[in-house]
Amino acid sequence: MKLEKEKYKKLCLENPTIPLFQRYDWYDTIFDNDCWGVSLLESGNEVIGFLPYYIVVKHNFKLIVIPPLTPYQGIWLKYPDELKYTNQLSFEKEAITTLIEKLPNVDDFRQKFFPSFTNWLPFYWKGYSQTTRYTYIIEELTDLERIYYEFRGNIRREIKKAELVLTIENTEKIEDLFQFLLDFFTEKSEKNLISKDLLTRIAEYCKKNNCGEILIAKDTDNQIHSVLFYVWDSESAYYLTGATNSNFKTTGSMSLLLWEAIKRSKHRTKAFNFEGSMIESIERYFRAFGGKQIPYFEIHKNNSTLLRWLYKIKSIIGK
Repeated sequence: MKLEKEKYKKLCLENPTIPLFQRYDWYDTIFDNDCWGVSLLESGNEVIGFLPYYIVVKHNFKLIVIPPLTPYQGIWLKYPDELKYTNQLSFEKEAITTLIEKLPNVDDFRQKFFPSFTNWLPFYWKGYSQTTRYTYIIEELTDLERIYYEFRGNIRREIKKAELVLTIENTEKIEDLFQFLLDFFTEKSEKNLISKDLLTRIAEYCKKNNCGEILIAKDTDNQIHSVLFYVWDSESAYYLTGATNSNFKTTGSMSLLLWEAIKRSKHRTKAFNFEGSMIESIERYFRAFGGKQIPYFEIHKNNSTLLRWLYKIKSIIGK
């Protein structure tokens, strides 16, 4: 695996347009070395495709899972020049099949793929299944006036109201973001799966590589209303995570922060991806910013009869 990672690292250094969440240094910096790996496709001495993965062991089950704060993963391919469409599909079938076959043997596989990945048929033929999920993307950031016009009326009203009483600042205080997320999940009686250490690693990575920042909206009493963490690469900015103080839910602070992130992203990249949600209330909120609804795949395969049985029992008990 060490050799594969070195080849993967070299490829990413030579190809700065590889998306942020698929880059070697994203995995190498943020996750422990024994928690991730990569499946490589080579032609001669050249790497022409890869599939990174995050792997954990739970209750003696070996699982490839969706890593925290990494909304998309999946396959990257370097296509041969001037391929006809039918030849492109043939290339994808062969390449994706090879990458699948090079994955380690695990009890369960689950990843969310970039919206740009559209051909999951080779996974289907290998016994995988997929769930179609949705995100909202503002695909062109040059005309901010038009973008603002496309916001739903209530979002524009929230922003105008928030601008009267709140100011926006950058912060490097991970404690603020972590505490907001902790309070958010506690209020919902859910477990916070985002550790302070992970947030710190990502923030330090973004600072070093100039690819992300944390914004806060605060009032004249220095009370923080909302915190937002977003990142970017050469193609898009991505809303990564954020939260609002439950005492200030109606001040419009999160809408103000998202608008600020969109405006700043104009000078850094091409698009803004809200990262999506299948939770109805969150989907409704993101949809109100006027982005285009874009589907993407969550691809899954369970290889363990015992684990399938346990999942079924858990779903029955949870009903």
